[in-house]
Amino acid sequence: MDFKIRAFGACMIGGFPHRYEDSCFHLATERLRKATGHHVIASSYTLGGFPVTRVLKDLPSRCLASQPDIVVLQFASSDLIVPVRRKHHRHQVDSVGRKVSSASANVVHQLRWGVRGILGDLLQLPPVTAPEIYLETMNRMIRAVAEKPAIPVLLSPFVFGGHRSDRLARECAARLRQVVAVIPSAHYVDVYTVLNHRPRHQMLLSDGTHLSLQGQAMVGDCLFAALAKIVRAETR
Repeated sequence: MDFKIRAFGACMIGGFPHRYEDSCFHLATERLRKATGHHVIASSYTLGGFPVTRVLKDLPSRCLASQPDIVVLQFASSDLIVPVRRKHHRHQVDSVGRKVSSASANVVHQLRWGVRGILGDLLQLPPVTAPEIYLETMNRMIRAVAEKPAIPVLLSPFVFGGHRSDRLARECAARLRQVVAVIPSAHYVDVYTVLNHRPRHQMLLSDGTHLSLQGQAMVGDCLFAALAKIVRAETR
């Protein structure tokens, strides 16, 4: 049986800044192919650096036009981050051409994350996208996929190094679960909780935003479990 699975999300669902072969999506779909014996046709389209409000218009042409059976969605890292510098709000660029270090996080990086979090709290800095707008946009996206019809699989926000951004991610992860719960065909994968059980310096790279290889692998395990459950249900 064929299963067309399309990933549509921010740059990390494609593994950035690592190789695509190390991405959570590739790891999950390759494992699914081997475990089930089904013909899994995996493809992806990523939009790195753009807030979710700017990518909703791309959903029909960049995702749904390929008529997928399952759509894996993941956005948040470019939305719920609380930038200390104002230019982060004005200049959002695609991951192509961006330089993000793949260096592991050390003590110095963790101290920087702490400083950014403290400044964010003291100055009451807002995230790039207000949580209410982020949640409503994700709701519209999930419903658009479900109406196609395709099976929406939503990955929760990932963890952040900065505690102000991380707090927003944790709150939105819980609220997204409620959004998904009222859409019968949709599936929610709470990867925030899984990543949160491990030290941040293991799950994140030095910038405190992008996932490490270990973090990608853990998200891939969660995504595989969700996809395997869907495939089993669809082939009964």
